Amino acid sequence: MEHRAPVLVLDGPPGAGKTSLLARMVLALGDEAMWFTEPNARLATGLAAPVHPSPAGHTLWFLRHELAKARAMGNLTADPATSLLISDRNQLGALAYCYATRAEDSLPYLTARDFYARRIAPELPETVLTAILLVSPDQSLNRRGRVAELPRWKQWFDTGLLERLHTFYREIAPTLCPTPPAIINTDGATPETVLAQVAGVLADAGLDETARRLTAANVSNARPPLADEFTDAYTELGGLEAFGHPFTPSIPYRGSTVQLCQLGALHRDPSGEARLWDPLTAPAIRRAA
Repeated sequence: MEHRAPVLVLDGPPGAGKTSLLARMVLALGDEAMWFTEPNARLATGLAAPVHPSPAGHTLWFLRHELAKARAMGNLTADPATSLLISDRNQLGALAYCYATRAEDSLPYLTARDFYARRIAPELPETVLTAILLVSPDQSLNRRGRVAELPRWKQWFDTGLLERLHTFYREIAPTLCPTPPAIINTDGATPETVLAQVAGVLADAGLDETARRLTAANVSNARPPLADEFTDAYTELGGLEAFGHPFTPSIPYRGSTVQLCQLGALHRDPSGEARLWDPLTAPAIRRAA
């Protein structure tokens, strides 16, 4: 039987713990997992960049990115050395934004939903699993310090937007997943509790050993500094504005080195060249079977 690794999508409102969870899973699973950070239009260049700087332009970029990811999944899940693909967000993030925003130049929600139904959904592999991490608006604000660190992040601290996002993820998003999602309320939950619930999702899908490795891993909750080997690339690609803060230390990965940040990740190959990590454009970074 041909190998097909499951795809686990982590989605939900800001502050729900998606990137923290991804970081813990990356550290625990190492080479056996392939992973995508949250899509970031600021790191897209050339023909892959958004066609317009408006919210509508960025949302359309996000949806097209997810279409490209869905089309690539067939090859990525067939890698015999990959037991699990993990994605920080998918098209649910774009749909949630269109539903919740009040920006005049945003892409209409029905237009975005139609793009998903007609173009993305038919391309998704059957092995997609979804974990929706829910967090209340107030707890979302508390976890993120209640004030945006950068001006462009300010909209994600608007209580009205957070309330509408919570409604979308609780009531609408489950109907837009290829299979029924696991809905995990992270209010008051520890990272270990959330990780255990996700491990349960994987065990139910038949990934017992992967689930065991997750729950057995001893991973620190401390935020690490940016590794010296990535300082130049991080700065050249936009620094804090583009990447946010590091979420893992620099770690060995499939013969290379990677460091995961809030809004992207950096990869350093054996020759010492550091660049943006993106499995869609660099799928050859794989572990030998």
